[in-house]
Amino acid sequence: MVFWNCQADIAANEDQQLTLRIKDKDRSDIHITAVYAKCTARERKDFWANIEDISNDIAGPWCIGGDFNVIMDSEEKLGGRPHRAHRSVDFTATMEYCGLVDLGYFGPRFTWCNNRRTNKRIWKRLDSIIVNDEWTQKFQNNYITHLVRTGSDHRSLFMKRHSEQQEVIKYFMFLNIWVQQPDFLEVVQNN
Repeated sequence: MVFWNCQADIAANEDQQLTLRIKDKDRSDIHITAVYAKCTARERKDFWANIEDISNDIAGPWCIGGDFNVIMDSEEKLGGRPHRAHRSVDFTATMEYCGLVDLGYFGPRFTWCNNRRTNKRIWKRLDSIIVNDEWTQKFQNNYITHLVRTGSDHRSLFMKRHSEQQEVIKYFMFLNIWVQQPDFLEVVQNN
């Protein structure tokens, strides 16, 4: 759900996402994408392609949030079978292609639970908010809070701008393919 006091129109309405284009008070465009991704990797293929297509048309702040139905890292799962990194490749590749970063969060680590008995229970962080660099420049000190689960197997996410810098869990993304680049070591050593 998006609350904004301004003019908005639908920039893209696809099966797994809805993107709004909002005219800010300075008449610049801001994009917000609400996500409800499908459960399987195969069903999400079109979603990732749509997000990449949309990114080519967006100039300015962009925020994407909701249920991605996939995790980025094994730390975002508790219980069940171990997470396999290949399950996160489409998500991380799309984030890389679109120049998006996870804003991190406050509160409980996991946003979803399968609500099964204790020895069959699985917890994951399926819900998150990711933004582009223009968003972080325009709206500095954003933070996300994972709210209490009430009446759902998911926690709601609450984004707020904070005037003071607080410690937030943020992710560093490293793709193993980077080490295969001929100038990788030189770049790392010089920075």
